[in-house]
This record gives sequence, structure tokens and C-alpha cells, in this order.
Amino acid sequence: MPQELDADHLEHLGAALLATGGMFVEKNITERVAYRKELEEIDAFGTTWRNGRVLKVLIEAKSGQWGSRELFSLLGKKEYLGAHTAALLHCSKTTRPKHLELAKRFETKGYRIFIVEASEVTAEVIADICEEDEDLVSQRLNIIHSLQTWRYAFWTERVLLKHLIKTAKALGDRVKSLNEARNLVNKFDECFFRHDPIEQACLLYDFYFHHRKLTRKIVEERCKIAPGDELRGLSSEQAFSACIYDGTLDEAQAALYLEHRARCSLLKIAVDLIMTNYPSPPELSRVKDYLLPASFWQFVSEVSRMPNVQKLPQLWQSYIFGWGGFIVLDHENDEYANIGLEVGLNPEQVRVGLKAFDQLFPIPSEDGWHYEQKDTGLRILKLVPNAFRALGVQRRRWIYGDEEFLGKLPPLGFKDCKKWAECGYELLGSEASHF
Repeated sequence: MPQELDADHLEHLGAALLATGGMFVEKNITERVAYRKELEEIDAFGTTWRNGRVLKVLIEAKSGQWGSRELFSLLGKKEYLGAHTAALLHCSKTTRPKHLELAKRFETKGYRIFIVEASEVTAEVIADICEEDEDLVSQRLNIIHSLQTWRYAFWTERVLLKHLIKTAKALGDRVKSLNEARNLVNKFDECFFRHDPIEQACLLYDFYFHHRKLTRKIVEERCKIAPGDELRGLSSEQAFSACIYDGTLDEAQAALYLEHRARCSLLKIAVDLIMTNYPSPPELSRVKDYLLPASFWQFVSEVSRMPNVQKLPQLWQSYIFGWGGFIVLDHENDEYANIGLEVGLNPEQVRVGLKAFDQLFPIPSEDGWHYEQKDTGLRILKLVPNAFRALGVQRRRWIYGDEEFLGKLPPLGFKDCKKWAECGYELLGSEASHF
């Protein structure tokens, strides 16, 4: 992690702040309109339900100079997005008394605007911005290393998407599925600005129905051209296995990430419907409801009675991208407790919550979305990119220590974790060398 934060890493810190505060995070969101190519990007946006009401927090990262103009701009963006709180995160010691005075004036008029220097992101600051319990945030920082992990997670996301865009431009129409993957990113942006959850869900399901098994299609198309790279000489099935198990092709890893991100977004939409008491199952008078699959409405009906159902989106976002999508069986109880600490659930609620994908996205497999890899000591979620599994490995090294974690894994489990870690280090290593 660089000592001096550039614009990208400052944005990662802002998004990590929200995730550490127990929020579902969306970042680098761009609104596109017909008469302009794009409007100003939203750096990071957090959403959660607190005491039966939705809480929204906007983070704006400023790596360069800023002043009163930027504060007024942030206020306007906050109101436009319907956020309850906004924070300007900066890395230079440029906060002047007049800036603090302006923020206080905003507060007297009912507008919550924070000015935060990157070096001063503490448990108290995170708790204030996210309206979370400060003791909980402190435990996340000190026991399970949430802020540091999430900074790496959002860095990993950016690098994977950067590789996806670069490769899509280089290969063009020879690998059309790469451009479809890029289009999925645009769909996330479009969903963000749709206020109707049904329309949001329809957008994502429509994309899925037209682009099933997107990662597999990317690999198949890449395998056909294989210009002397690591896929040369492999069948499509062998190439796909190499991408899944060995982390081959960064663009394929990016597509795996996007597909899981879409599942987390649909889970959030389902929970938002539950929290707003949207009628389920569909009624004949609501035609749009019938555009969604039966499994979606069945899920909404079944989990609506689950305690703390509002925290399912954060649970899955955290489990996949912050914990690597696997459970260390030798520490199973600790694993559920630690994951629960990050999102505010008890261990049993985590166990139950991690069955949500089987209900919302049923797949033709006896084991469902999880499987226990023989002789590894690990229970693994399918289709998680190795670069994110690497974060799960590193996080557990911080929490348990190498001897307690890696030293007690069966040889095959150690081999898998070593492979995942190497994929993560290799992905971020080239960028880290620039600092």
C-alpha cells in the first residue's frame, strides 16, 4: 500500500471507510445522459438500514486542492442523490477554519457534511459518518483488520477492471464477450440511478438472460485466438478450469468478479423490497413483477421473516470480497463470529445467511454454491476470483497468525492458499512497484 495516497487510493480508503462502518458499498458510479457522454463520477456511496430506515452516505475523495466551491458541490450532489450524510475525504493538510465554519453552517441547516483528512480516519470518525456503534467499529479495526482489508479489496477491483478494459480494447471484436462484460459495469451505474427496485432487478436479470455464463464465453473466445499465451493448446473446458482454479487471465477474473457483484446487487434489491414491505408474491395488477423469475419472488417471501434480513447484502459483499469466499473449517466457529462482527450478525445468523445464494440463485448441483474441497480443510464458494481469495488468505494471516492458520491446514489446503496468495500478489505487485 503506497505511503502517499493518489486519487485512486484515496477513493479506496473512502469506500473502505463505508464498508468498515457496516454499509453496502457502490463506487465509481457514473450517470450517463443522452446529451452528454457522462456526468461527474460518484467516488463511493454506502447504503444500509438502521432502525427501520434506509441510511445513505456519500464520500467524495479530493487528492488535490479543494475549497468552498467543492463543499457546495458536495452538498448539491448529496441532495441530488438523497444521501443523509456526505464526507469530503482529502489527503493534504489544506483544511482552513473557513471550511470548517462552512460545514458547521451546513449542519445548522440540517445538512450533515464531514471534512476528513485521510490520516485521521479513526473508529470515532467512521462511527460518526456511518452512524454505527463506535465499539463495534473499533473491534473491526483492531481484531479483524476491516479497513486495511477493504482498501486492498477495492484496489483489487480497480486493477481487475483496468485489465478488463485494456484487453477489451486490444482484442476488439475478436472477443465480443469482453465488451459485454464492460457493459455490465454500465448496467450497475444505470441501476444506481433507477429509483424503482423492480426496474433495477429487471435490468440485471435481462442482462443475465442475454449473457448467461459470461466468464465461460470470454474464456471460450479467448481460447480460439490464444495468441501464444497461457491458453494455447488447451480445450475450452481446460482453459475454463485454468481460469477458475489457477487464476489464469486477469480479464476472466474480472468477469467472475462482475458476475458475483451482480448477484450481490440483486440480493440487495430483494432485501430493499422486503424492508419497504413490497407485496409478494406478484399480483396481476403489477405487470412488471412478472418480468422477474419465480426464484426471486420465492426468495423474497421466504427470507422476509429472517432476523436482521437487512444485513444480508453486506454479509455477502463482505464474505466474497473481504473474506475471499471460503471458510477455514479448523476455525469454523471463529470464522462465523469474525464475519458476523464485520456486518453486525451473530454466528448462527451468518450460517443461515450464507445459504441465501442457494435460494436466490439455485444451481443444478447437489452441494449448491458451496463445496468442501477434499483434504483441504476449506469450505469454498464457487466462482470467486483468486485475487479476492488472496485477500481472505492475507486477512486470516493477520487474525490467526501463520502458524495457527497456514500451519494447521492440510497440505492441499496450504497449496491452494499459497496459489491464491500468489495470484493476488502478482496482480497488485506490478502496480505497487510504481510507488
